[in-house]
Amino acid sequence: MDIDPPRWWHILKIRVLWYLPREPRKKIKIFLRLGDEYDQLGEERLANYCYDLSKKLAQDAGTIHLLKKINQRLQ
Repeated sequence: MDIDPPRWWHILKIRVLWYLPREPRKKIKIFLRLGDEYDQLGEERLANYCYDLSKKLAQDAGTIHLLKKINQRLQ
């Protein structure tokens, strides 16, 4: 019996990842990958939340090439 975890569990996982100490580029890529996974599962709101967090990190870090990737996925 496969049961999907509740939505609050996904949000908690995303918030824990936000506060873990990592390089901004690695963290951006993690959030992009998570956003892609949620997008494939049909969870559009969670995917956009991950993309927004990665966009905020990319703007703070000044990584223009990652910002372009994020903007492509948000459109």
